[in-house]
Amino acid sequence: MPAESLRASEAARRLGISTRELLVLIRERKIRYVMVDGIAHVPADAIDEYRARAS
Repeated sequence: MPAESLRASEAARRLGISTRELLVLIRERKIRYVMVDGIAHVPADAIDEYRARAS
């Protein structure tokens, strides 16, 4: 089953960063994302992956 996809604003809130900072991470390909109807979304499990690599 695919992981839940979160809008950028929700993913940023869960990471404790601004949406702008999250979009930079997406652009630099430091966090995994998927496109849904032309809008970048972050899979919920990608947040955990990012946290694990960042620590």
